[in-house]
Amino acid sequence: MIASDLIEIRRSRALLSGGCPGPQGPQGPGVAPLYASFISITTQPTVAVDENPNSVAITYDSRTLGTINVSGGTYPNSQIVIPTTGTYRICFSAQCDSTAGTHVIEIFPVINGTSVSQSNTRLRVNEATETCLTVEYFLDFTANDVFQFRMTGDTTAAASNARLLYLPSVAAIPSGAPAIPAIPSVIVTISRIA
Repeated sequence: MIASDLIEIRRSRALLSGGCPGPQGPQGPGVAPLYASFISITTQPTVAVDENPNSVAITYDSRTLGTINVSGGTYPNSQIVIPTTGTYRICFSAQCDSTAGTHVIEIFPVINGTSVSQSNTRLRVNEATETCLTVEYFLDFTANDVFQFRMTGDTTAAASNARLLYLPSVAAIPSGAPAIPAIPSVIVTISRIA
């Protein structure tokens, strides 16, 4: 008997026993499906790094899907509550611009009020220039940890000209064509991987 015959016998047995259900997922302890996606449809300015407070929390207007939520389940909110101990993949995308002058935006993760070491990202944005900052992290959490992204700007008085920009959707022209979707100022996705 050759390998192809053995495969055909297995297929026949699967069909006779009620079909071929496809591959089965992981067995054993596995990883519970914990995930979420959060967006902001609000333009959010930064603050000067030498102001008090010297950073501001990035807020979300809604959770678009998922099983992880923000503190109290109310929006707008910046505090994502991690429900289960584990390692998580977190990705953020921020639509950045400056209304006047060249300014800096720095975005960094914070767990339980403490900045994550060596995790800051910095972007210099020129006036009338838009750019998208996207960063991915793998972070360990303990159940009920509170996770935030915070941002700060440069040391100038006009630091708040740098911002996370929301742009609304654009109707389809001509009618029947797909609309151009809105651009959230920030998108955050999070999922447990171990």
